[in-house]
Amino acid sequence: MQVFNVKNNVYYIGVSDRGLRVFDIMMETKHGTTYNSYLIKEEGGVTIIDGVKAGFTDKWLDNIRSLVDIKDIKYLVVQHTEPDHSGAIPALLALNPNIEVYGSFMAMANLKEINNAPFISNVIKPKQELKLSERQSLFFYPVPNVHWPDTIITHDPVNAIAFTCDFLGQHIAPQQLLYSKEPNKKIIEEEIKLYYDAIMAPFKSDVLKSVATLKSLDVSMVLNSHGYILDTKEAVDWAINKYIKWSTVNKSEKLTITVVFASAYGYTRSMSEAVISELEKASALVHVFEVPRDDLATIVARIEESDALLVASPTFVGDGIKPVYDVLNSLNPVMCFGKYFSAFGSYGWSGEAVRNYMNRASELRFKKVDEGFKVRLKPSEKELEDTRLYARNFIMKIKAELNK
Repeated sequence: MQVFNVKNNVYYIGVSDRGLRVFDIMMETKHGTTYNSYLIKEEGGVTIIDGVKAGFTDKWLDNIRSLVDIKDIKYLVVQHTEPDHSGAIPALLALNPNIEVYGSFMAMANLKEINNAPFISNVIKPKQELKLSERQSLFFYPVPNVHWPDTIITHDPVNAIAFTCDFLGQHIAPQQLLYSKEPNKKIIEEEIKLYYDAIMAPFKSDVLKSVATLKSLDVSMVLNSHGYILDTKEAVDWAINKYIKWSTVNKSEKLTITVVFASAYGYTRSMSEAVISELEKASALVHVFEVPRDDLATIVARIEESDALLVASPTFVGDGIKPVYDVLNSLNPVMCFGKYFSAFGSYGWSGEAVRNYMNRASELRFKKVDEGFKVRLKPSEKELEDTRLYARNFIMKIKAELNK
């Protein structure tokens, strides 16, 4: 990626990683990514906004040198310290230890452990002004948990620009970075959604707070840290509206319970039917999914909207089964915190599935209502009645908790 002028005295100095196919171990990046970094040339000195990944240090420093002498850099704003944005910073600070670094408390604490050497650290306060010259200032706005607790937005009101780091980014490495000049907007929409789902989705309430912060600023451009720059007001509004839509959880006023079950021979299915009947009798809104038949993304979305999750499956080889674990492993503690949980099912040999699902629920910070319930092989009429009692007790305990 080449250095270019974004607007007035603001320049792009980032790098392209077109060969990247997996980000942060888990996220597929079939179009690669960019590590966007910016430089502001002002009479009071040069300011750098964010760094790049360590493997691209030399290219980043060359980009900077193509515009200014490194000794002329006065300020470095670190909006987020994940190593794809901070890995190259130690090399810059080694070349110019007089650079004044600005960021959140967490960012400065993290950078201390990344730089492993003293540097001039400045912890920002909300709406703090950094005066670059008589005519231009930057203002800092903490937006924690999009997606790390250290994140800030930096506002340049003179240029009507917001620097947002990961917020509103996409993993893609195009030939040119301006949204307005890309004829295929579909690929941007696909990538911003994939990025949101993988990076931002666990923090929906924080995303909405950050959107509100961004909307309160006078901004016609968003300079993010991955993928296309949102270089028009229309592009900024488009991305903001997407984030609002994706972050708004449609919660029912009724007690909502998602039931996810798997059944090899119909035994756990019959237990699930008994449980579902009791939940509906208690006027709960029940979402029912069978795995692996039903769509995983839809299941996760319904769990997010629910007050409680029940999982049911047989035991195979002393453990739960992959389709149910796929559901549980698609959740995270932020999403599950405060939701209620239990597990049940039929087993043939030893019945560890229920216990193991309950253990996973603890790791996900669900509230476990009970210790679960299991039946050996085909449930008898008495055992089906016990299953119904288990369901009645489950919903009774939840309602008692909610009415406290």
